[in-house]
Amino acid sequence: MEQDFRVIILQEKERKTKMVRMESAVKVFALIACVLLLVGCQNKAKVKALTERADAAEAALSEAKTALTKSQGQAASLKEELEAAKNARDELAQQVKQLTGERDNAIAKTQGGQDVIKKLTDQLNEQTNKANALQNQINELQKVIQAQRQSIEQQQAKIEQLQNVINEIKIAPAAGAAEPNAVTPALP
Repeated sequence: MEQDFRVIILQEKERKTKMVRMESAVKVFALIACVLLLVGCQNKAKVKALTERADAAEAALSEAKTALTKSQGQAASLKEELEAAKNARDELAQQVKQLTGERDNAIAKTQGGQDVIKKLTDQLNEQTNKANALQNQINELQKVIQAQRQSIEQQQAKIEQLQNVINEIKIAPAAGAAEPNAVTPALP
């Protein structure tokens, strides 16, 4: 975009240069016409022709001035457009800078969020592993408890048998006091 404006400015400079040259040529031509008119004019036909040429030169000069004024107006308009374009470019550059900063902040926040998520995921995995290990321990302890209960039940059954045997022994001597040589029952 800036390059387009440079091309326009160069074209405008060329146009101005041509206008200045044309204006200078018209001035020189008018001067020559006047000199010739004053110096070498002896007949009216020559004077009339020189006058017409001088008038034509003045008209050309007037047109050149009008064209120059128009070109200067166009140059001023182009300068205003160029300045507006530069301001728009500067504003856009500022917006790009601001958006780049916002993007960088968003990336940093996203990275921070990802780090927190990874940390929490690692903690969750660690806690899950610990919970699984504890569950395995609980299962093992429940097996041990079940084995102990079975052992206790077996011990209680043996205790009951022994108490029955003891009760029989206590009852038997009372009933068998008359027979001291009686055989005692065998322990299981």
